[in-house]
Amino acid sequence: MRKILLLVPLALALLSLPIAGFAQQGNVTVSATVTGYIEVTFNYNQVVYPSISAGSTDVPAPNQQNGIYNVTVNTNYDFTVKARGTNFSDGEGHTFSISNLKMDTDPSVSGLSLNNAVALSTSDVTIDSNVPYTTEIHYHGYWLSIPTGQYAGTYTSTVTITYNNV
Repeated sequence: MRKILLLVPLALALLSLPIAGFAQQGNVTVSATVTGYIEVTFNYNQVVYPSISAGSTDVPAPNQQNGIYNVTVNTNYDFTVKARGTNFSDGEGHTFSISNLKMDTDPSVSGLSLNNAVALSTSDVTIDSNVPYTTEIHYHGYWLSIPTGQYAGTYTSTVTITYNNV
């Protein structure tokens, strides 16, 4: 009987020791990619200048200082603004280059500046880049120059403005 009593405490002690191979732990990396999106609503669809004399330089768009040329931006990622335009035409064969129109964009009206404005082209040019995704209203500024000696008439151009996530 004594032999059995000595073995029971020894067996209980062995059961309380960790047994290799029965428990393991490891780290698992979990990743997810959040898709970027951008929604832009233009709050204007035209810029109409009054009569401008030939030879005028960098005339700001009417009421530009009031911030009427703006877009509402809803995005979750920083963005870039690009623009291009068609050459100005009076529909009668008289034209002048879209490069006579300069554009700037900024999250504030007071930030619009001729010094930061970019002359447009018939190909995309970058107007603004790495604009913070927290920007909700983005303002546009325009400055138009009329070449000296330009034929009198009403000229139009179509400007395409593109907002893209960076």
